Amino acid sequence: MSRSKETGKQGSAPVYEMITVAPAQSFVLTRHDFPAERARWNYHPEYELHLITASSGRYVVGGHVGTFCAGSLFLIGPNLPHNWLSSLEKDELVPGRDLLVQIQSVWLQGLTELCPEFKILDGLLRDAASGVEFCGPSLKGFGQQMELIEKADSIERVTMIIKLLVDLARAPRRVLCSTQHSFVSKENKSQTIDMIIKFLLSVSLRDIRQADVARHVKMTPSAFSRLFQRATGDTFTSFVRRLRISRACELLVTTSKSVAIVGSEAGFSNLSNFNRVFLDDKQMTPREYRREAKTALNRPEV
Repeated sequence: MSRSKETGKQGSAPVYEMITVAPAQSFVLTRHDFPAERARWNYHPEYELHLITASSGRYVVGGHVGTFCAGSLFLIGPNLPHNWLSSLEKDELVPGRDLLVQIQSVWLQGLTELCPEFKILDGLLRDAASGVEFCGPSLKGFGQQMELIEKADSIERVTMIIKLLVDLARAPRRVLCSTQHSFVSKENKSQTIDMIIKFLLSVSLRDIRQADVARHVKMTPSAFSRLFQRATGDTFTSFVRRLRISRACELLVTTSKSVAIVGSEAGFSNLSNFNRVFLDDKQMTPREYRREAKTALNRPEV
């Protein structure tokens, strides 16, 4: 007897997914199994090109429910909740079910603004705000292009993704939601969450306290804590720790500041704490991360 498995229920608020682009890359390309922690009812500000490589089941995009099979390909716009639920036997695992390219909005917008030739993408991106599923005789080829992109090096990936997007802009597609279903409902208070995250990204994270942020958005600490965990799937403390790691990664790659100064500017109280948390999150020390990033960027180590 098969059943649909999921991590996160569509009856609950979608979880905010924080996506961090690695050094020397303009987007995130990843593959994951199902079930997996990442395979959940979620939303994020990036565009997501999503290929299902195996299994069948149902999906939910915004307010639309549909079915998928191996080879199904979707483009999901910013802040549009989504999830794909495979029909599986008990304890069954589908390895590498999801192949995703997650692209920052500013990257795509810059592409169309810089080159008039890419204006063909405008209509596709508008439709993506309501979710798009691709169809037609070229669908299998698009899936093959996605898998070739996964195997390519970082420079090749950029040109291959641009070509794929142009091809997709010309391909048959259907818009999934009758109206734009970007995550803006009053019940979920997404505007407040957006304000909170923008605030956290704009301030020093060294002495940030939950009570201060709650006051900034005019909420009581208890109401803030409930809203934040429901919307992000994470505690405030854990979320801030991830932001500190993300900021440290940026400083390690873009500056020649010492590891101690990087840790301090990223918001860590001392070097020992910084090294411990960084190693736990990245499975390498800050110095090792800087060395690998400099190698990826093909420039001298500082």
